[in-house]
This record gives sequence, C-alpha cells and structure tokens, in this order.
Amino acid sequence: MKSLNIFSSLFLVLLLSSSGYGQNEVLREQNSLYGISEFGVVVNVEKPEGLDNISIPVDSVRNLMLKELSSLPVTILEYETLQQSDQLPILYLHINIMEGMAGTLSFTGQLLFYQPAKLPLNNDLRTMAATWHDSFIGVVTPDLANYIISRSSRLTSNFRIDYESVN
Repeated sequence: MKSLNIFSSLFLVLLLSSSGYGQNEVLREQNSLYGISEFGVVVNVEKPEGLDNISIPVDSVRNLMLKELSSLPVTILEYETLQQSDQLPILYLHINIMEGMAGTLSFTGQLLFYQPAKLPLNNDLRTMAATWHDSFIGVVTPDLANYIISRSSRLTSNFRIDYESVN
C-alpha cells in the first residue's frame, strides 16, 4: 500500500511538471504569430505508388484550408509569389499516407508555420524556422479516406484560433 502511494505521488508530480513546461511552449508558438500580415499556404500529400485508388487532391485540401483562413485579416500569397523568395512565411501542411495492416490506411498530418528567423548564436544567420505546429495521426479504411481531409481542416482551424488569440 505504501509503495502505491509513493508511485501515485511520483506520477502526479511528473504529470504536473510536464504539463507546466508544455504550456510555455504553446504560448511561445501562439506569440510567434503576432503581427503576421501575409503568408502562403502549401500542401504536400505523400503516398505509396500502390495506393492509386486513394485520392487526396492537393487543390481540394488547400481550398478547404483557405476557406478556414478567410476570416483572418491577412494576405494569402500565391504560389508564384512564394517561388520568388525563400524568406516569405508559409503555412505548410504535409500529409503522409501509408498502407497499414488488414487493408487499412495509416496516416499522419503535420501543419507547420514557417517564417524568417535570425540565429543569434550563428553570426545572425537568416533562415526559415517552424514557429508554430500541430499534427495528427490515425488509421482509417480506404472508404473513409476523406476523413484525412477533414482532420487537415481542423488543424487549420487550430491555427486560425491561435492567430486570432494574439492579433
């Protein structure tokens, strides 16, 4: 009984200390969105060649993201504009679909906001850095592949909420 109490106390301390640290990271990510007035939206979908029957159209996913972002007071940069410089902020969605077991599809999605950053410890080198992120992971059957698209839209909604909280 005594060891159970010690274990419970230790678990509670670890749980509370890790959640406190994690909140600081969330606030830093939200604050990194302050003052952003323009960015591009880029979508990348990866899947094995053998999954030709599964369709996650990049344009459809991007259009859903743009719809979710339409209420923000920002300019969405066109792809052609993004190609002119590697120092423009972008909201980047990467979806990876894999063949799972028993005819299922395993998938991940990661939404990252990249913006120019200066590395003071490296002679003020200028580069791009991910300053905000969100992600998901899941498993579906092929007939439910559209669920992946709806999850992507939810990630964009999370970005919109965080952007609005600091702007």
